[in-house]
Amino acid sequence: MGNRSPQIGVIRNLRNEVNVADSCVIAESFMSRAVGLIGRRQISRGEGLLLKPCNSIHMWFMRVAIDVAFLKRLGSNRFQVTSVHHNLYPWRVFPVGDSKADDTLELPSGMLKSCSVEVGDVLCLS
Repeated sequence: MGNRSPQIGVIRNLRNEVNVADSCVIAESFMSRAVGLIGRRQISRGEGLLLKPCNSIHMWFMRVAIDVAFLKRLGSNRFQVTSVHHNLYPWRVFPVGDSKADDTLELPSGMLKSCSVEVGDVLCLS
C-alpha cells in the first residue's frame, strides 16, 4: 500500500452558481475522515473538507469554528443539502449529525451564509 495524495476539487452551488469551496479536500479513507480538520489553526476562505461517507461529526480537538452542510449523494459528483449548521464551536460536547445525509462538507465559519447555501440546494464537485 502506498500513500495516495488526497483528491482536491471545487464545490459549486448549482442554484446560485457560487463556488462554496475552491480547494476542497475529499476525505474517503478511514484515517482521513477521522483526522479531518483536527489540529488546524485556521481554515481559509475557499478551503473545505468533504467527508465521504459521513453523516455525523464531532468537534473534539478542533481549534477553530466551522460551518457544516450535511449532504445526500445524488450521483458521483452531485449532492443535495439536507441540513446546515453555522459556526460550530471547537470542543462542542455533543456530536452533530443528520440521518438523511450520506456525506458532510466542512467549511470555514461564515461560508454557508456568505454563499447563501440552503437546505435543498444541489452542490456539484468538479
